[in-house]
Amino acid sequence: MSDAATALATDPDADTLDALCRDLAEAADAVGEAARYASGLALGPRLTAGALVGRGGSRRRAWRTLLRTLTDPAGLGWAPRGRGLARAGWLAGILGGRESLAVSTAVCGLKGRIRSATAGRPELPADPDCAALLRAVAEDRQADAARAFRTLLRERGAPRAFTLLGPAFADVLAWHALTDENPFNDHAGWQVATGRAVTPEPLLGLGAALRAFCARSPGPAEPAPAAANPWRSP
Repeated sequence: MSDAATALATDPDADTLDALCRDLAEAADAVGEAARYASGLALGPRLTAGALVGRGGSRRRAWRTLLRTLTDPAGLGWAPRGRGLARAGWLAGILGGRESLAVSTAVCGLKGRIRSATAGRPELPADPDCAALLRAVAEDRQADAARAFRTLLRERGAPRAFTLLGPAFADVLAWHALTDENPFNDHAGWQVATGRAVTPEPLLGLGAALRAFCARSPGPAEPAPAAANPWRSP
């Protein structure tokens, strides 16, 4: 029996999984807002300036505690959010491959939603391109998932890919946006993952997300023609 078929047979109750995914989306949103508030305190001009040039030891200790809260892998992860220094810190974290608790929670919820949306659909594991894509997402193989999705779009076209993946289509795009190294598609992925975005019309509202998904250059093992540009800000 194939891995895909086994996964379908052992899927948990759909209602239970959907409820868990909603809880994860709400938790991710709450953690993200907590990180935004802590960033405003730690990296805002008043506390930062007072901690750096002031003589008050308590203010400096508070500032350092907030910074640790925003950068501790065992806490909020790399979690700066907002404008100015927070924005620069967020970008540095993406480029440095640092993980955020809010994003990791949102990604976990997206994977659950993808699993729930594709469970009980035997045509998906039977389709080699869809099966490769869904296996890569489940196993957190981001580069392989991107490659499988490009193959699906190239060989079937966007309308057919949307029909095949159905309700999981937007979640696959959002998963990619939050796990790749592109900082410019994170906002769209975050909106989908946390339910902040209004559900778009098929292939119309998803246009921007689809362009962001495809706006990443292929890896070294997959060179692109010189004239082509084939292919993460919450």
